[in-house]
Amino acid sequence: MSPAVLAWLDYSESDQRHAREIVAMFSQRESRDELGIGRIRDALSDTLFPGTSFLLTRARYLLFVPWLFREGARRGHGGQKLSAWVDWHERQLIGALRAGGDREGLIGRYVGAAVRILPSTIYWNTLRRFGILRREGTEGQVAGLRQLAGPQDEATEFLEQSDAVWAPSIPAPPDDFFDLACCDFSLTHDEATWLAERIVAAVPDSLLEFLVSRGKGHSDGTAYAWEDPEAVGAEGPVREALDEAQRFSVAMHGAALLYNLLLAERAEELGLSRYEGHRDRYRSRLDEWQEDFQAINAGAWDLNGLWALVAAQGRPAALPTRSFVSEWVDLARNSGGRVADDGEARELIRNRERRQKRGQARLINDRLMGQWGGASGSGRLNFRWPVVRRILNEIVDGRENGAASA
Repeated sequence: MSPAVLAWLDYSESDQRHAREIVAMFSQRESRDELGIGRIRDALSDTLFPGTSFLLTRARYLLFVPWLFREGARRGHGGQKLSAWVDWHERQLIGALRAGGDREGLIGRYVGAAVRILPSTIYWNTLRRFGILRREGTEGQVAGLRQLAGPQDEATEFLEQSDAVWAPSIPAPPDDFFDLACCDFSLTHDEATWLAERIVAAVPDSLLEFLVSRGKGHSDGTAYAWEDPEAVGAEGPVREALDEAQRFSVAMHGAALLYNLLLAERAEELGLSRYEGHRDRYRSRLDEWQEDFQAINAGAWDLNGLWALVAAQGRPAALPTRSFVSEWVDLARNSGGRVADDGEARELIRNRERRQKRGQARLINDRLMGQWGGASGSGRLNFRWPVVRRILNEIVDGRENGAASA
């Protein structure tokens, strides 16, 4: 049998980004969307942190990419020649960053110049959403446009000219950057300040804008935005969106744990000894989850607020998905703290998997059951917080380091 592939025929950047994220998520068993709630997860993520993606790694890529496009255009390249020039230099950048010593979040860290997905592809949508890239289109289409703004006189030197593909005010790269011998991910004060101003202007009334405006660091010990002391200070619609995300994350974590408990029980029935102990482990985690579920005041949760937030992103949840979530929340509320043994809850999860996967549902497909890794989508939704936290901290560090050395 030929290996399965994921392909797309149009050139929508948002569609391509979504497809890349799906591919990446298949390699992270804790993040898989086993119960079909990804549309809600993504809508909440985009509400809290517009323009971001869990594929983002380091903040300075938001400058590396436009620097390369602008320099290639300055050297007289355009269209396919510009695309090829940028492609080659993005691959050389990997070696320069390796030489710089900080390899955390380095795209191409392990395979080097042979990396298949380059930073420009990963960051393209974010660059446009933050107003750094000012034109629509794919990388190839944008490469065919004039990259640099028209001539400026002294009176308009600092104005954002309308004919520029890239924001003209982008800070200049270091003098030796295009040697691509050695560079790093550390933002300068000017770079960090400029990125912060871009984000604040581009995504108003979001948690991302609120946190960038606060300019404070964020502890690596916070796994979720609602645990972050700075985020807790948000008010109004921003706080309401954060609360909805927390409630949804906690609630659906229980559904994911029950799904894995059912898989563990099925594994025992099939005599798959390598999964011994998984059943007890998931029962214990569900007992702990019940306490978390009660802590979010689930009894007073009106899901209409959730559906309104999701619909506001232009992609309302499908009726079967809304029904599944609503039924799960009601069953969890009324389970008396024993959702693991609730027959209706168990049947709801079984039916949801069958509806989503049909013949590929593990609970009815023993061959696929034998390939279970022991945890399928069992992690709690974090709405990209680890990625956003790093980007925020790099901006804070850049601004503070510059201020300290001034």
